[in-house]
Amino acid sequence: MIISLSCTDHALPEKTELRTLQITSNPNQLKCSIVFALDVVKTGTLPVKEYGAVYSANFDGHAPLTETPTVANNLKVIFDMPLTTGSKQKIGPQLCTNNIYYRAYAIHIDDSVVYGEIIHFRID
Repeated sequence: MIISLSCTDHALPEKTELRTLQITSNPNQLKCSIVFALDVVKTGTLPVKEYGAVYSANFDGHAPLTETPTVANNLKVIFDMPLTTGSKQKIGPQLCTNNIYYRAYAIHIDDSVVYGEIIHFRID
């Protein structure tokens, strides 16, 4: 009796690729309103359960400012699903601040997180 075992190589799932875009003011001119933006460069093959922008802001010295915001420790602006390629925008909460670090993020179905580059917005 001959038993033959074969092994199949499986491709690892590709993760989402994001680019963080510059924040802008809300076109409705709401006081302290910021529009977060990102570009979904590639959706990958690993499903995404949430995506958006994560940020750390200084509110008149009342909150600690983190130069590397993460989904585990900072505030998020969650964008609407489904995730598709292209530029996306979402109006965030009213942030009366002149100092904010932010970046795009996506949380995959396996809870792994990918980030876009960090952008620092500051007005002196």
